Amino acid sequence: MMSFIKFIGCGFIFALYLIGVIFIPIDLNTTTKIINATGVLSFFVVIFSPWHNYRKSIVILTLGLLLLGAIDLIWYGIYKTGDVIYKNGYRGYLEAGKLLVFSSFTFLALSNIRFRVISRFHVPVIFLTQIIMFSRAFYQSLYLHSERIALSAMDGNSGEMGAATIAAYVVTFFGLYSAIVFIKLESKYKWFIFYASFALSFTAIMMTETRAAIVVYPAMVIAILFIEYGRQRQFVIKSLSGFLVLFLCCGLLFNKEIDRRFNELKSDVSLFTKSNDSMSSVGARFSMILAGFKSAPHGIEWQSLEQRAANILDLSKKDSRYEGAAQFLNVHMHNEIAEALSTKGIFGVVFLVIFYSSLIYYCIREKKYLLLVFPATIMLFGISDVITHDKPIPASWIVCLLLSVLFLSNQDRKNI
Repeated sequence: MMSFIKFIGCGFIFALYLIGVIFIPIDLNTTTKIINATGVLSFFVVIFSPWHNYRKSIVILTLGLLLLGAIDLIWYGIYKTGDVIYKNGYRGYLEAGKLLVFSSFTFLALSNIRFRVISRFHVPVIFLTQIIMFSRAFYQSLYLHSERIALSAMDGNSGEMGAATIAAYVVTFFGLYSAIVFIKLESKYKWFIFYASFALSFTAIMMTETRAAIVVYPAMVIAILFIEYGRQRQFVIKSLSGFLVLFLCCGLLFNKEIDRRFNELKSDVSLFTKSNDSMSSVGARFSMILAGFKSAPHGIEWQSLEQRAANILDLSKKDSRYEGAAQFLNVHMHNEIAEALSTKGIFGVVFLVIFYSSLIYYCIREKKYLLLVFPATIMLFGISDVITHDKPIPASWIVCLLLSVLFLSNQDRKNI
């Protein structure tokens, strides 16, 4: 009886995660609420399940998520008081911490469950989400004339700082989940669907004009092709040929936007390196990353956002390279390691490395090598941004990663 109740509960959680994916281009706040709500239910599933049923690899993955979330919540509890200046900055840690902690229980709760019937919904859910995502992208671009689309980020307000970047990241993670499902699809239309999915996702990313995603997403799709068919050389060449044709077509369609964005990158880098001008878009990011490292507390000490801001202001008075960072004291430092180090010292970096390592270990230990594109993408995006902060971005990769895990686990079961 208990096993039946657990199965029904886990099936309900799985179904809600599928709904969470659909809401990625509609309302990311709903996706966030689903992760937190299912996390509570998952906690009780885990509590009433024998611990010996869980494999070492999933326990390590769970600990990686749990520890990173826990340290965020502990830091928030210590430094968030009624008189803090940067309230939104603190809230980002609270929201990310909750998502990581709650999702860790969901990963553990669903690790031993196989959904033979519900798993068939992966493909229609992806189709529906693609339609919604592409429709909203075109609506914002062509009808609203948004220079850089936001989809559901910042309530769809393209004018909000960072909205387009968030949109690009969530499309990337959804695109990876789609690619993993379609590469395993048993259908004569498999390759048409795979390439169409890539084209739709990449087009949406192009509309955000986010340089990191424009580079990383195609690279990760190529990685998926090599992981799945690396031993079949001729097949890889054929599949890559089709991919490159689509890639070039998308590039030609948005060649003006790509050329403008990368010229801006070149100009901003030149200004920063030659004249220490940190007031440009890219220059400010460089400034914030450097400031994050330079303003970090010593050793194992932690510090508040207000103390970090005071340190950065002192740096900006002595060196113009830090003036750009001084303009954005209420946001993160645009680099995972710099952000962790600047608030939680060496402990922050250690827990971040544990999180990365747990993801990679799980993928390799379970021989689910396709999943490696998720930690790779999180780390690559983490060079110039913070992917484990606030709500929207963590919500997207958590949902897409978990569903990819469950999909591949079901595939393994079918192959036994």
